[in-house]
Amino acid sequence: MLTQAIFPEPKNGSLAKDNRQRKLSHPARPPPTFWDNLSEIPLTRNALRGLNRRNDEIARPNRGPPFKRAGRPVARRTATEFLARCAPPCMSSNQSSLDRRKRGSASPSKSKTISDTKTTKSTGPYDCAFQQHLVDFGIYPNTYEYLSGGVPPKPENMEEIKRMLAQPRPSLSPSRFSEEDFQKFERADAHAVKERQVMTSVDPILEGDVGDSRCVAGEIPFTNLDHLTDESLVPGNTDLYYGARPKRLDRQVRTELNGRITPSTQHDLPIAPDFFLAAKGPDGSLAVAQRQACYDGTLGAMGMRDLLSHLIPLASLKARPEYVMTQIKAYSLTSDYDAYRQGAAAYRNGRDWAKQRRDEAIEQANEKVASVEIGASPPENNLSLSFATEVSVDSRLRRASQDILTPLTRGSNLPFSVNDSDPPADELSLDLG
Repeated sequence: MLTQAIFPEPKNGSLAKDNRQRKLSHPARPPPTFWDNLSEIPLTRNALRGLNRRNDEIARPNRGPPFKRAGRPVARRTATEFLARCAPPCMSSNQSSLDRRKRGSASPSKSKTISDTKTTKSTGPYDCAFQQHLVDFGIYPNTYEYLSGGVPPKPENMEEIKRMLAQPRPSLSPSRFSEEDFQKFERADAHAVKERQVMTSVDPILEGDVGDSRCVAGEIPFTNLDHLTDESLVPGNTDLYYGARPKRLDRQVRTELNGRITPSTQHDLPIAPDFFLAAKGPDGSLAVAQRQACYDGTLGAMGMRDLLSHLIPLASLKARPEYVMTQIKAYSLTSDYDAYRQGAAAYRNGRDWAKQRRDEAIEQANEKVASVEIGASPPENNLSLSFATEVSVDSRLRRASQDILTPLTRGSNLPFSVNDSDPPADELSLDLG
């Protein structure tokens, strides 16, 4: 899927703040302000846990005054008011949980305490409330529909992207990837009953030759990246991501864009990530994988946008864009031998294309710094639409209304994201094997 950035007009010359010296803090669970600022609260386990904590705070003796945040609603003080804002329980359909026109307020007939234990890895913080929060901040899932009935525009180069993904690869030709190799993939997938097994035994076959292993990392919380919304979300954390070696980018740019392109304080890890993969085992949730990919992909798209616009006067930059995901193509990798080759080729083509876009952005930023150092004017930058592409693979065939990501295998969900800008036409046929 593509996450397209739509740039609104700036408001009164609002400028981006320099957060280089700020020590970021990410909550381990949604704080009260997360729930207070939602336009509607889906009735999820996390919401009920938040209610329990709120009730405990109210019942605690000698408590201080309620916390207030400037410019935000006052925290709700009673369980009744909190529950009155809850929508019906989260549905499996993406639209049914987000379309406010079809949702009504509902209060549960009984208040059963939900223990404040750690949420399962398959759900975690990525529930319907998480998705609603992204929507409230202009980050929209695939097939999103505005309240007015309109839909976000699709990228103008969609067909070019599809042609790029469809290019054959020598590494997947019958002479180099046989029917026996495909059967090994099938068996690895069938035996992968946990997410970790998917990453250790299934994904390496899909990845093939990754090139420079120093440009790959995973399971690293993105605690160094600036907050995407209002500081109430957990840090991004993807099973696998591709970026650039830090030394490839000028030190001055790395310093100035530290909180936008450097995911971790461990500074030898890849920077400027623009290709993400989230894996799920056979019992994992496809909806959760999509929300993770949307969140991580938007963080990557934000960083690539700032990298491309480096050294442009802040007053000329537009206000915060909206991000919209759009499905590109779906592949069922365990369907048969040919289907696997097509899906794996699309994955690897997308990964290589993301590297090309990333390398071009880094080269452009380095050239701008060099031109300033010698007293020349920095080259003009084309602030065209920025994209985060997500092509995903899922473990099970689902009903058409739920088939949001690409069906891959019975035992794994592997959604992945690519941040890219519109490429020259002659690069679309590039095949790196």
